[in-house]
Amino acid sequence: MSAMSLTFYDTSSAYYASYYLKGFDDLKKIRNLKVHISNALPGRLKSAIKNPEWQNLLFAMSLFKFRQGNREWYFCIDTHDSDSVNSIDKTRGYHLPLLQCVDAYFKVNYNPEVIERTPELKVSRAKIRSIAQFFPVRPPMILSLSRRLVLPPILFGYKPGLDHDQPYAGYLADARKRLRDLRKFQSFEEIIAHRGARKDVDVFFVTSFYGKERHEAAMERRYQIMKRLACAPALNTVMGFTGFKKIPDKYADLFHRRLGRSEYLETLARARVVIYTQGMEACISSRFSLAMALGVAVAGEPLVNNPGLLTANTHLSEQFAYVDPDELADHAINLAADAGKARELGVLNAAMFDSQIAPRVTAEYILDTLCGC
Repeated sequence: MSAMSLTFYDTSSAYYASYYLKGFDDLKKIRNLKVHISNALPGRLKSAIKNPEWQNLLFAMSLFKFRQGNREWYFCIDTHDSDSVNSIDKTRGYHLPLLQCVDAYFKVNYNPEVIERTPELKVSRAKIRSIAQFFPVRPPMILSLSRRLVLPPILFGYKPGLDHDQPYAGYLADARKRLRDLRKFQSFEEIIAHRGARKDVDVFFVTSFYGKERHEAAMERRYQIMKRLACAPALNTVMGFTGFKKIPDKYADLFHRRLGRSEYLETLARARVVIYTQGMEACISSRFSLAMALGVAVAGEPLVNNPGLLTANTHLSEQFAYVDPDELADHAINLAADAGKARELGVLNAAMFDSQIAPRVTAEYILDTLCGC
């Protein structure tokens, strides 16, 4: 087999890249893959990365070069919530300049219907591929990723945004965020170890409160779900809105203190059923992958994106099928009361995660896809 090497161009947030870096790190021994981290911009992608109108999207774009023998491929992993492209204000979704110059564009929230009706995406549809949703893990190669603390991106001619709706705020803000990313996440193995937790929570639904006007409908749906759950007092339910800011008085009775990362994972793993609601862009959120990884049964809203998940895994259809808040809550209540059914679904979810979504499996899928191009 020809020698294989992978270069990660460290232009994104470690939060969004860590899951995939973990997968490639796992392949170093299994497939004799050499993995490098570079802070320099690749010549082929430099103009796209340095395009000032699109730099705010870089924080969630993981960029790579894969080489096998004499062949090489440039690819990116787009973890943005939006399944569309906004070519006017360029606030979220696809990064068009990168889409135009990479060999493969892996999209977390992949929606073929949106691609087909969007001319800017349809012209490149052959290179857009679905990929598993992530959750942050302690990344490998921390020393190499720490170079970002002393090598500000601006030295290389670009200013990546810090997060959704957070433009680049200078070297110190970027460095503080990178330091938090490197320090606060659990390893993948530590997260998976929570599968063995004792199930003493019937239903878990702790969710962030977002207060902008475009969030109102989603917050109202979540509120209605919680109110319905509150009508079943016999349940041991952990639920409520959490956030850094004071939530509106209307929702104050459903406030929940913020859970640290480890406490959130531990409580989720203890649940018989977790409530799943779509992300703010009707996207598949990281709560989906966490529930699958921990082997927890789900009562949730439909998975709008990545339709292949539902096609390949029919047991997901009964879990992600509820639009009406009352119906969703009632299903969660009934499922929590049926311990055998909840346990069965949890086992199926964990098995699907291990075979289709886990970091190593995802990394293998990427390399196999590239080699098949």
